[in-house]
This record gives sequence, C-alpha cells and structure tokens, in this order.
Amino acid sequence: MHAQRQTKAAPADRVPIADLRPDTRVVGCYLCTNKEIATTRDGREFLRLVLRDATGEVKALQFDPADDVLEELRAGHVVKIVGQYTASQQYGPQIKLQQLYLLGDGEYDPACLVPVSPVPLDDLERRLDELLDSVVDPGLRALVSRALDPEQEPGATFRRAPAAVYHHHAYLYGLLEHSLTVAEAAAAVADKNPRVDRDMVVAGGLLHDIGKTAAYSTDLFRPGLTDEGRLRGEIVIGVGLLERLIREETQLPTETATRLLHIVVSHHGLREKGSPAVPMTREAVVVHYCDDMTARLAAFDETERTTPEGERWTGYNKMLETMLFLGDEGAEEAPTDDPVAGTDDDSSEAGVAPAPSLFD
Repeated sequence: MHAQRQTKAAPADRVPIADLRPDTRVVGCYLCTNKEIATTRDGREFLRLVLRDATGEVKALQFDPADDVLEELRAGHVVKIVGQYTASQQYGPQIKLQQLYLLGDGEYDPACLVPVSPVPLDDLERRLDELLDSVVDPGLRALVSRALDPEQEPGATFRRAPAAVYHHHAYLYGLLEHSLTVAEAAAAVADKNPRVDRDMVVAGGLLHDIGKTAAYSTDLFRPGLTDEGRLRGEIVIGVGLLERLIREETQLPTETATRLLHIVVSHHGLREKGSPAVPMTREAVVVHYCDDMTARLAAFDETERTTPEGERWTGYNKMLETMLFLGDEGAEEAPTDDPVAGTDDDSSEAGVAPAPSLFD
C-alpha cells in the first residue's frame, strides 16, 4: 500500500497560512519542510510536521498516521491536507490533521508555496547600487562589486539565496535583503560616529554572510544546510570565498583585508555561537550588533505574520526566547478598560508537549 495521492486541488481549496483562523476547518496544499515521528505521554505515535506556503508556516500534527505515510513522506514533498486549525497560548498555532495526501509534480502551483521577499527585487537592487556608490575606498569597492556581481559566483547565488532556513529572511532574495539591511544600519551608526570606518562597515555588512551562498540550499522546496554547510560552516566558507577573491581579483592592502575578514569571522559575536573570534574592532562590533538586531526584528515580523489576527501575543519564538507582545497591533478591537488582560491558556489534545523549534 502506498501513501494516498490526490489530484490537483482547485485554487479555492487552498487557504494561505497567513489567513488561517482558529477553530476552522482547513483544506489546502502546502509544502512539508520538516517531518518528525514522536510519541505522546500515553504512548500514541503521531506525526509532527512543519507546513509552509508563500505566506508563512505552521505546525501540524497527525495522530496514528498510516505506515505508508510514515515511510514515503519526506521534507520537500507537497501535500494536500484536511484538518482543524487551532491556536492556543501554550502550544501556539497548529493544525490537527485528519487526512494527508502526497501530491506529485503538476498537481499544485509552486508559486503559491515558495516564500519571496516582501521587498520588490528592483528596490533591493537599487539600494545595493546606492550602497556600492557610497563606498569611497577603491579596494573595498572593487572587492564588494566583484563578490556581488550578478553575472558571476558567488554574486549570482547571493541575489536569490535565503538568509536562513527558518529564523529570519528565509525566502527568495532573503540574503540580499538581510545583508542590505545590516549594511544600511551599520552605515547609519558610522555616520553618527566618526571613529567608525563607514566603508569598512558597509563592506562588512554586505559580505558578512557571503558563506551562506554555499552553506544553504537555494531550493526553497528543500530548505536546509548543504553538505558543505554542515561540514564546514558558513563562516569558514565565507572567509575562504573572500580570501580567494582578495588574492585573485583585487589589490586590497593586507591590513584592510585582515580587518574585513575579522568582521566576517566575528559577526556571530561569541565563540559559543560559532564565531572563531569575538569582535575586536569598532567595525566588527557595529556589524555584529546590526546583524543581530536586524535578524531579531525580522524574526519578530515573521512571527507576527503567522499569528492569527486579533491576538495580542504571539506563540513562543525560539530566537527571542519568549512570546512576543503585539498589543493593539494584533488586536482587531483593543480593550480600553483593561490593557493588561491576557487570554486563557488552552491545552493541547492528547497531552502533546510543545515541540522544540527546528529553526536554525
């Protein structure tokens, strides 16, 4: 017996994840980005999935799944599901699946499933050109221009790659958007602090994640680390890429190259977070904190997008290690007499404990 298959769903069947509402029936086609087999406290086997479309992602549970589904379903498969969507304070948004079908090529519309940057590509390209034009140092400008050249690698991949698997900017053009935001924030800091080298932080902001062009898959149907990304890590890959470009393509002075490479090496901030060295220059400090700040704000935005309309609090965000307060932003009609009122804590069915996040 094989996993059930279903013909292509009509457009009316699909409910975008961003439009899901609590306590409603869900029928739709989604991309499965993660699959786990787990067991409840009372010993029942269940399937834990992460489903995604172009508007967001949501957890899904199926109790007592069929053996063929357990065997055949993989991350990267597109599925049609029937289920009930809920959103509790304790367990967050999730779909309890009643039916699950595997879909084959031609049975779904890929454009509905692949997330894309909310910023138009033309705007991202314009912002990149403006930043490059603002770099005065000829060596740094030449290096960044070569590294991000859309006609060559790594620049061609840099234009379309995601910045992460889940946490922030995990969509087409996400790496470009994230790197621009970091560089622009760092430039703004340098503009207010004359002891910070503006050219260096712009170059470092744009190139700090260049290793992700090889560390992460650009196939958004199968997001994740590549073999090279797992075995070497994005920082090591990025340093290697830049060292080769500096050696073969530019005449960058040794001290300038060393200071730029230090930004890449230290941008995670702490050794326990993957940085071989901690930030030791003003420019490295600026890029690290701009990177961390913009990534966290993007994670906040992403969590807000996947929170049901009207909720004042999001579910738990692992990157920020807390639920996030939306207040009146999330409320359809914000209360005026009790601004600190909370919501009841719903309990999940079958005593399923909250799943640890799989975000990287």
